[in-house]
Amino acid sequence: MNQSKFFYAKIYGDRALITSPESKTGGEKASYMLPTREMLRGIVDANYFKPVLRNVVDEVRIMHKIESYTQGTRLLLKNYASDLSAYTYLQDVCYYIKFHFEWNDARDDLKGDRNFNKHEAITARSLKRGGRRPIFLGTSECAGYIEELTVEQYENDPGYYDDKTLGFGLMFNEFIYPTEPGGMLQAVYAPINMKNGRIDYNALEGKGILRNVRNYDFKVPTQTKTVDEELEDY
Repeated sequence: MNQSKFFYAKIYGDRALITSPESKTGGEKASYMLPTREMLRGIVDANYFKPVLRNVVDEVRIMHKIESYTQGTRLLLKNYASDLSAYTYLQDVCYYIKFHFEWNDARDDLKGDRNFNKHEAITARSLKRGGRRPIFLGTSECAGYIEELTVEQYENDPGYYDDKTLGFGLMFNEFIYPTEPGGMLQAVYAPINMKNGRIDYNALEGKGILRNVRNYDFKVPTQTKTVDEELEDY
């Protein structure tokens, strides 16, 4: 067995700002119409994450109608002046996601911590409690929530786009992080198609366009809690 069982979760909130990179340069931000895989993985990581594992989002269902609104935001500048910018948010968002976790092959030093039963139990318990850390839908001003779903709810609850197929063109999808300090961080842009209200991220593997972003530096950890210590603290 090289991966955990599948988990199902509901992610929702009053608004979301899934910032498209091309909208950032002018100071005004516009949201993508759909969640990116990277944003959803960040939310799953906020639910439960340890360096021994890697969370993988397999699929998302778009449950509510995609609607947006624009709001004026006053920004403070370096010279204490202010400027008015327009931010475009999604409103009343709700996503059903299917995900699992795999072992992080880059952390061979944590092989002793690879116990599916324990990590699955902590993941499920965290979902029942609404996650271990705050949930944000794109940006920090967009608070969100996560709840556990059963597979029956995930498959059978009605969604707005269940009978619709839409194409959204080339979008940023996720980052590929280097495993060694100084390695290149890569952004993946992929053609996003929603079929019957669902986006299958596994079907996009190998179909994206890679773009080098920058060298990505990080600290090499020297001490990590074992899953037994984590479970006892939790």
